[in-house]
Amino acid sequence: MRMRIISAAALAMFSVAPAYAVTTDGYEIPYVGAFYSYEIGDSARDSDDGQGFQLNIGMPIDWGSNNALELSFLDVGREREIDGNKDYQSALSLDLVHHYGEPQTGVKYVPRFKPFVLAGVNLIQEDVRGDDHVHGGLNVGAGLLFPLPWYGLGIRTEARAQAQYNDESVSGEDYLIDYRFNVGLQVPLTPFFAERSEPVGKPGECEISVVDPVTGRSDCAVDTDADGIFDSVDQCPGTPPGTPVNTNGCPVASTGTDTDGDGVPDVADRCPETKRGLTVDVAGCVVGQTMTLQGVKFHNNSAELTEDSRGILDGVARTLSSQKNLAVEIGGHTDAIGTEAFNLLLSQQRAESVRQYLIGRGIDSGRMTAQGYGEFQPVASNENEAGRESNRRVEFKIIVE
Repeated sequence: MRMRIISAAALAMFSVAPAYAVTTDGYEIPYVGAFYSYEIGDSARDSDDGQGFQLNIGMPIDWGSNNALELSFLDVGREREIDGNKDYQSALSLDLVHHYGEPQTGVKYVPRFKPFVLAGVNLIQEDVRGDDHVHGGLNVGAGLLFPLPWYGLGIRTEARAQAQYNDESVSGEDYLIDYRFNVGLQVPLTPFFAERSEPVGKPGECEISVVDPVTGRSDCAVDTDADGIFDSVDQCPGTPPGTPVNTNGCPVASTGTDTDGDGVPDVADRCPETKRGLTVDVAGCVVGQTMTLQGVKFHNNSAELTEDSRGILDGVARTLSSQKNLAVEIGGHTDAIGTEAFNLLLSQQRAESVRQYLIGRGIDSGRMTAQGYGEFQPVASNENEAGRESNRRVEFKIIVE
C-alpha cells in the first residue's frame, strides 16, 4: 500500500508538468525542488522526530502577482520509542505560494533572499506498526529563498505546520499537528522552457529574458507601443503606430510636413494644432511648462487687448481645444511705472481679459484661472524701456492633468 501511494504521487507530479507548460504560452517557467525534511511530530505520537525528503513541482499563475501553485510529495520515517522500529508518513500536498520579492536591506554582508508564505491541503498516509491509514489535512508555512548566481538556482528553506484530521494512527487522538523544516535546492526548468531565439506571440506579449528563482517566473521584455523597441530601452514610450523610430525608440527625422511647426512631423503628431512656441513631447502634445505669450499686448493703462493679440490668442484656443487635459493659470505682469496697487490691479484685469477672450472662443472656464502679479516678478530691469517692455507680459502656466 505504501509503495502504491509513492508511485501514484510520482506519477501525479510528472503528469502535471506538461499541463502547466501548455497553459503558459511558452513564457512562464515551471520549477522543481528537492529537500531534506526534519519533522517534529505531535507530542501524542509514540516516536522520535522524523527525517526524510520532500519533492516539489511548481508553476507561476495569474491570480495576482508573485503567486504559484505547488504540488509536493513528502516521505519521512520516525523511530518508535517502544521498540526502535520505524513508522512512516507520506503526504501529497497542493499549495498556493506567494512570495514578496527581494527586500533591499542595505546591509553589506546579508545575502540576497526572497521571503514567501504558503497554504494548502494534504492527502496523508500513515504507516504505524504496519497499519496503513489515509486521511486529509491542511498545512501552512513560510520560508526564504536565497538566489544563487547560476542558472536561476536557489537554496530554499521553509517551515511548515501540518494539521491532520480523522487520524487513526494514535489511539484516542483525532487531531494531530506535526512541524516540518525543509532545506534544499529549487531549480527552474529552463532546459525545457528556455528563452526563444526569436520573439514569440502577439504584439504586447513578452519573451523570456530573466528567470526569477523564487517561482521560476520570467521577467518580460515588453514592447507596449509596438515600435520594435522593448520598453526597457525605449526612451520615447507611446510612439504612435507606424512612426519610424531609431534604436532608442524615438521618432526619426522625417521629410514629411510639420503643419504646426512643433518639430514633430504630422505623421507622428497626436496634437497637430499646437501653437508655435509651446514645448511638446515626442508625440507633439504640450507638456507642463510656463511660457510668455509673445505678442499679446494691451492698450496703454488698459486691459483691452490689441487686435494683433486676438489672433495670437486664437491659436492658443485651438491648442486648448485639441488637448482637453490641459489646465492653465493666466498670469498678468506689469512694469514698475505707477503705484504698486495700481499695477497689481491692472495685471489682474489683463489676466482676466485674456481668460474671458478664451472663454469666448469655446474654452471651458473651469480649465483656466487668472492671477495678477503686478510689478513683483520682473524678468528684466525696470530702469530702461527695453526691460520695462519685457516685464509687461502675459504668462501661461500649463498643467497637464
